[in-house]
Amino acid sequence: MKRILLLLACFTTLAACGSDSSLPNPTGKGAVRMINAIPGSPEIRFLIEERQISSAGYKVSTAPVEYDDFSYRFNFEIALPGESTLTRTGSRTITVENGGDHIFVLSGDLLSPDITVWDGDIRTFDAADTVLEARFAHGSATLGDIDVYFDPAGTVPGTNPPAATLAFGEIADPIDYEAGEYVLTVTAASDVNTVHFTAQAVDLLAQFAHVITVFDGDANDTGRAAVRSMTSVGNPLEFQDVSAPPSVRFIHASYETQAVDIYDDELLTNLVAENIPFRGTSVDIDTTTDARTYYFTPAGSTAQVLFQQEFLAVPAATYSHFYIIGTADNQIVTGETPDRAPNSTSAKLTIFNGSTNYEFVDLFLVERGAEVTSGTLPTLVGIGFANLSPAVELLEGSYDIYLGDSRTRDVISPALPVDLANGDVLDLIAVDTVDPAVLEAVDISLP
Repeated sequence: MKRILLLLACFTTLAACGSDSSLPNPTGKGAVRMINAIPGSPEIRFLIEERQISSAGYKVSTAPVEYDDFSYRFNFEIALPGESTLTRTGSRTITVENGGDHIFVLSGDLLSPDITVWDGDIRTFDAADTVLEARFAHGSATLGDIDVYFDPAGTVPGTNPPAATLAFGEIADPIDYEAGEYVLTVTAASDVNTVHFTAQAVDLLAQFAHVITVFDGDANDTGRAAVRSMTSVGNPLEFQDVSAPPSVRFIHASYETQAVDIYDDELLTNLVAENIPFRGTSVDIDTTTDARTYYFTPAGSTAQVLFQQEFLAVPAATYSHFYIIGTADNQIVTGETPDRAPNSTSAKLTIFNGSTNYEFVDLFLVERGAEVTSGTLPTLVGIGFANLSPAVELLEGSYDIYLGDSRTRDVISPALPVDLANGDVLDLIAVDTVDPAVLEAVDISLP
């Protein structure tokens, strides 16, 4: 009985001590988010203490997330191919302010990034507000100082003063604009004639707060710069650069179709690509954003149109791949947007399935000279006919690539030897051969 009374006395004492606890109480919440401004970067994980908030590849801004107004350590990590643990690349401790909007900007060296924090206030709107808010930011390491013009559609840049003049790493104060259609133009500072970027007119709604960031373009952009926005409610927006034309590349993956010439007019007077053989490709061809029909004729002849196909508008400043696939009496051309941007920490591989004999194929990657066995796991699984696989990141090294039947996992192609280094982008197509049971993986990577 005495022991029971003693334990009760101890619990009573602990409870009394707990009631006198001086744990801090928050006075409100603030928002945090991250912008990845490191070209060639893989996904960077953004953590509060040791818990992941989100992640972002290059040119991506994460959506704001709110936390109590305490001090926290924010960490950044990447996954390196072949490593079993994540690599921590940087940390920063800040105090989240009540009503504050804290934007972490990563730039410079991926493994030891510069971490800048842009501070602002969370914008709130009344139900009757007819305005939007915009803050302009500079995340391009190569453009130098810039002017950003943000004017109603139809305004000649330079008519009004720039909305912001920025050096790399700077963000402007917020500005309110009436909702409506706007054009964003980026020029060299104090030089309206040196244009880095001209956005297609975009209709912006009221009651949104934008952080609009200028980045360096990468291998997925035909222009020099790229511009992205993230709003305070997490809506991303990618501005289209009408000063940089879109580009298309034709890839011939139809075993039964002869070499072709390609025209973009019904009279066959405007030759855009010539003599593309099976397994061959055209160069990148500048085009426009307008919808158009392409006409495919036998190479060197306009006596016959083998087939034709209309394509809807392609986005400005982007690359598209148009794959010729199908049989001799049923050819089609399908378009894909490739991921050409290299990663500094890995090689990257994608494959398009152009085979009419195998609806789904797997891709096996083994060390040079090794065999694919029943225990070998495919690197890519179930790539459907007329589909481009997602990009997969790979370690540097010498490999053999095999294709397999997704139903049986049997190998159905000869080995394709490849040597991969960090920054390589390996672009493949799977095509039929004279033997309908055999496929071939063909390297169509850019030189």
